[in-house]
Amino acid sequence: MCGCAALVAGARPPRPVLPRRLRRRRGSSVRAEVSPGGESQPKKVTVAGAGWAGFAAAHHLIKQGYDVTLLAAESGPTEEVGLRGFWQPYRNIFALVDELGISPFTGWNKAAYYSTEGLAVEFPIFHNQPRLPAPFGVFAYPELQSLTSTTLTLLGGNMMQENSDFLLCRGEVEEKIFSPWLQSLELKGLKFVENKVPTSLTTDVDSGCISSIVCGDDVYEADAFVLAMGLSSLQSIVKNSPFLRSDREFRNLLHLSTVDVISVKLWFDKKIIIPKVANVCSGFDDSSGWAFFDLTSVYDDYCEESITIVEAEFYNASHLVLLSDDDIVYEASSHLIKCIQDFEGAIVIRYSIRRSPNSVINFLPGSYKYTLRGSTSFPNLFIAGDWIVNRHGSFSKEKAYVTGLEAGNRVVDYFDIGDFAKIIAVEGDEPHIETLRSLNRRANELKSQIPFSEFFLQ
Repeated sequence: MCGCAALVAGARPPRPVLPRRLRRRRGSSVRAEVSPGGESQPKKVTVAGAGWAGFAAAHHLIKQGYDVTLLAAESGPTEEVGLRGFWQPYRNIFALVDELGISPFTGWNKAAYYSTEGLAVEFPIFHNQPRLPAPFGVFAYPELQSLTSTTLTLLGGNMMQENSDFLLCRGEVEEKIFSPWLQSLELKGLKFVENKVPTSLTTDVDSGCISSIVCGDDVYEADAFVLAMGLSSLQSIVKNSPFLRSDREFRNLLHLSTVDVISVKLWFDKKIIIPKVANVCSGFDDSSGWAFFDLTSVYDDYCEESITIVEAEFYNASHLVLLSDDDIVYEASSHLIKCIQDFEGAIVIRYSIRRSPNSVINFLPGSYKYTLRGSTSFPNLFIAGDWIVNRHGSFSKEKAYVTGLEAGNRVVDYFDIGDFAKIIAVEGDEPHIETLRSLNRRANELKSQIPFSEFFLQ
């Protein structure tokens, strides 16, 4: 970076107000710099966040010849907190796994739903069932119609028959997927930096662009930046960067809220028969849903064990986060007993607890207008993650991965260097559903033309 450029972290730079399309045009005219020796110097990109979104952005940009630094908040890659399964619509992640040449998944799995009354529903593998037009695929199974919206969210939010089928990873995602993925990227030149938590950003007064990411005492300069982190982490950066607080789109992030998640892995002293490997539960607490997984039947490393290893995940778990480890283990064990009586009398011989406070966005009514898109008012700063707004239609891990690829594409577009990543679209609506959507849009357009419609038609 030029030595005369002034870096400021405490004041808003005087950026020219330009239409976004023109800002991108300005950036796209920037080509790779040429060193005195005549060799082209690749553009530097720093990606903050070593989950699905960050790895996806780094993956594509490395392939396009960029000099990429990936900042990890922990000592290695860490999957975003979210739904554990890999659902049938995760086409882009499945394509990545094929590209890496790995086989981390189980086959399609059956799941069960438990209420406080015990087992309520057993889900078939919809791939094995005749496909019916939406929404009749659900109506063909009357027991599914009583499920709450919380339960549907834990199941992946989509009850369109085979779209609800899912795979599980045969071990920790960090070991089975991220580790070989990281090795392949490092062989291609990725710089992976551990234990770096971004605290603020700095700007270049002359250009109005972001000039560096600050991680405590360390400063990472680059030509472009991708923030692929959770909402709460980005909110902390906004609070520590006055020029971001003065920018409305970033200040709006402070309107958004998050929820806590707790993951509890329990080793029991005996073999317990758990009918389904994945189990969704609700109604046990007023505000939280939870799920548990039979890891003994899923993980390669546990398949020969004579004991039972279960992982329970509690969402919206603010009432649990502050409890002691012993109290959390007691709560998890008590919940399991209500679902499967064989847990009664089993002794926990080992446990592992992961608290993830403020780790998942709380999509409250009205929150959409405050949520960021992938591009920002800073022309060289891009956002990725499963919580941002995009138009792909995916969710959870797949959405995080897709938004990472989209961020990579925005960097390519900004510099006009490289090819765009090919992103597989989600399956389109069936014709009769699309017709109904069109009729609804047309009805809303006609309603808006009626005088005082917003007053009379509510």
